[in-house]
Amino acid sequence: MKRIVTQVLSFILLAILLPHTLLAKEDPHDLLAKSFQQGDIWTQGPVKLVAKVSLPKPDGTSVEVEYTVSWAGPDKWRAEWTAQGLQQIAILNSGKLSFVTNQPSPLLWAMMFESALAGVDAGNPAGPYTVAPPLDWQKAKLDTSKQKINGAEARCMAFGQPVQTLCVDPAAAHLLSSDVEFTTFEYSDYAAAGNNSYPQTVKISFNKQQLSSAKLTVTRGTPFADALFAPPEKSTTVDFPSCADVDKSFTAPHLNKLVPPKMPEAAKKAKKYGVVWVLANVGKDGSVTKATVLGGDPDLTGPASDAVQQYKYSPYMRCGQAVEFQKLLVVEFAPPQQGPPEIGVNPK
Repeated sequence: MKRIVTQVLSFILLAILLPHTLLAKEDPHDLLAKSFQQGDIWTQGPVKLVAKVSLPKPDGTSVEVEYTVSWAGPDKWRAEWTAQGLQQIAILNSGKLSFVTNQPSPLLWAMMFESALAGVDAGNPAGPYTVAPPLDWQKAKLDTSKQKINGAEARCMAFGQPVQTLCVDPAAAHLLSSDVEFTTFEYSDYAAAGNNSYPQTVKISFNKQQLSSAKLTVTRGTPFADALFAPPEKSTTVDFPSCADVDKSFTAPHLNKLVPPKMPEAAKKAKKYGVVWVLANVGKDGSVTKATVLGGDPDLTGPASDAVQQYKYSPYMRCGQAVEFQKLLVVEFAPPQQGPPEIGVNPK
């Protein structure tokens, strides 16, 4: 009898404890933090990342482009795109960001791929990103849901304006997908990268239509020659403050004012709907100083640019200083009360 009473008391005690331990749901902010830490390879150098990026051509074939990152530390890195007829280089060295390209206009798909990589670690400011400022997620209200992705019961968290949804495998803390403005980044084939793990496959889709895919490799430990980080000839150089603990000394920019575009009457009558890709240059005070159209119907590009120029962000702070940044945006012109727009663009 005494034994039975002891067992009953044990079960009661276990039932009391379970809601606070095993049955307790993990806070979604904690899960995102684990995922971003898992994918953060910019914590101890040197690190070399090489991506073989496959891009579709109009004739149905594809072209291979190589993206190489040589990361010596948060204040010294080089990111380079190379292919036949293409060279584009960005170098950060001691607070100076230098950029040079032989292309006549910004490369939309290069920016999209950089944004895909930044999604793995929430745009860690220590990383080699030029058009992907950190995500403002720490204090955001997170709406959670579940989704089956590649056989995993992913937990998805949505936040921000426009809404961005990140889906994480809670068992491995691996980011599986990131969705924002009809664009989807998918991550798979995680492999060890030092004490962390990093995806070896990245896919980019727009409105469920795959645009590009990439195979990645990450290696550590090989030092880089200082000459690799010298500013290239004819490059443009701007101040871009960095410090040893930049990943802890920053404030992510937040979109405070979003202005919807005005649909032109002629385009409305012709039922021209779709999206326009715009690259916004944002000043130190958070105002958009320049809006560059990268793709879209010519009848919609003017209103899209006009709308973006009225956007307002909170300042992006790095190492105690406000800095300029760039942000790739998608401006939607959707039919009334209808679903997502057709891709309807011809990106450069």
